This record gives sequence, C-alpha cells and structure tokens, in this order.
Amino acid sequence: MTNREVGFIGLGAMGGAIARRIIAQRKVRVFDLDQARRREFVALGALSAASPRDLAQHASVVVICLPTSVHVEEVVFGLEGLVDFLGPGSLVIDATSGDPVASRSIAARLAALDVSYVDAPVSGGPQGADAGTLAIMVGGSQADVERARPLLELVSPNIRHVGAVGSAHCAKALNNLLAASHRLLAFEASAVAASQGVDPQAFIDCVNISSGRSYATEVTMGRHVFGERLAQGFALGLMAKDVGLAAALVPEPLEGFSLATTVRGLMERMRDEFGPEADVNDVIEAYEAAAEVRVATSERG
Repeated sequence: MTNREVGFIGLGAMGGAIARRIIAQRKVRVFDLDQARRREFVALGALSAASPRDLAQHASVVVICLPTSVHVEEVVFGLEGLVDFLGPGSLVIDATSGDPVASRSIAARLAALDVSYVDAPVSGGPQGADAGTLAIMVGGSQADVERARPLLELVSPNIRHVGAVGSAHCAKALNNLLAASHRLLAFEASAVAASQGVDPQAFIDCVNISSGRSYATEVTMGRHVFGERLAQGFALGLMAKDVGLAAALVPEPLEGFSLATTVRGLMERMRDEFGPEADVNDVIEAYEAAAEVRVATSERG
C-alpha cells in the first residue's frame, strides 16, 4: 500500500464510524453528498473532496460504504465518478452491505483498468466500529486481501477472508438474514409468552441459559427492548434490503421450503407498514398489537 492518501466515500452512521477510526491513524480524504458531514470530518482531521472524481486524484486506496451496490456503481462509474482518475494498481475496498452479483461485475470492470477490488462488509453496528470490535468479512484474491488488511486492521482485528470477490457480500447478506430471523422470532416468542401470562423479561432470561438463545435474545432484548431506548440505529429498509439479497441467493430447488423467502416477505411487510426509515426494533410493536400485550419497557420513538 502506498503512502498516498486513503479515500473514504460515505459518511453515514456506519461509514462515518468506520472513517473515524481510520482518520485517527491515517491521512484520509472524504466525500459525502452531505456537505455538513464532510465539514464534520474535516474538523476531525480529514481532507474534503468535492466529488468522487476529485478524491480519486489523491488516493490510491478508496473505501466505499454506501446503502446499496447501485450507489457504489454510481460513485465508481457515474458522472464525476472514481473511474476517471483511479490509477493502475489502485485498490477499492467496498464496505457496503452489497449485492454479490453486482460486486463481481464491479470488480470485473475495474480489473480491466488494472484496479483491484475487495468486498469488505462489516457487522456490529456503529457501536462496534467505535469499540474496534466489528466483524469484517472480506472477499477477493489473497493478494488483494493482504493489501487491504493493514487498513482494515485499523478498524478491527476481527477480519475473515471468506473467498473470492462477492463471497463477503454473500456472507453478510446471509448473516443479516439470520439476524433478522432471530429478531422476529424473539419478538414473536416474547409476545406469545406475555399473552400466556409469562413475564417477557423472565422468559428471555430463561432462554438465555437455554438452547434457544441468540444475539437477539442476549443483546437486542436486554439492551434495547428492556433497556433505555428501543431504537438500535439500523434502518428497517436496510435490513429488508439485506434479507432480500439473501433470499435472492436461494437455489430454486430450496424455494419450496425456504425460511429465507418467508422472512423476506415479513420484512417487506414491516417496511411497508412502518416505513423504510423506521428503526428495525420498531417492528416489535406489530407483535405487541397483534397479541394485545406489551413487551418492550424501553423508551420508544
């Protein structure tokens, strides 16, 4: 990796948290459509770029963290995109929770320009980034992953190379499918318990010393449903998007008994009911209303 600047595109909740860790240790030039966010990161020591094209003139390594692969394609190949000035030998690290099919296409188009690409989505939320404990899944050639590793280690030591380009985005989508499924089941089971006269917190406490425990029961329920604030800071629309990406990977022979497609339908229904900007934990209200019980004791809204 050269001594040129690191470029970083996408300063939202997740991208911003990752960028802060890199800025503390490297010279970074940032771009986001929100100029106020750019100014915020300049105050932290970053340099600002007027466009992805401008950023590419200064950086040999560019990290991208955007809502979807469509956004990634736009900043790479669109008007004022990175591709105009990314030099041969540059490296793009895509931390978006993206579409593995799109990832492979982006990588192939960049390879024709002698630009390397790895997909490196993360799990653990902004709080995990702040703590330096994110899980980072990486897809790409061994050589490209090793080039990316020193920079990724500034974010977290928990790095797993899962395979070729697109593999990490596949792993992340399937991880979020599991996370969404566990969350919905934890909410449903808690509402059922309450409807049967069982205290939801006592129920979850039992589950957490039993075989049904999961991140949803051990962390989501305790920290958010029974904690101070229900909101987790992850948009329902983004979770529905990730579940949809995972369900799209299901081979046709599995579709007839796929839980993934069932969860996709539920998440899309919840997204349409609560809105894409709602917090993913807001959906517990649907289970409470249907069972005519109250489960969450935390502050809502």
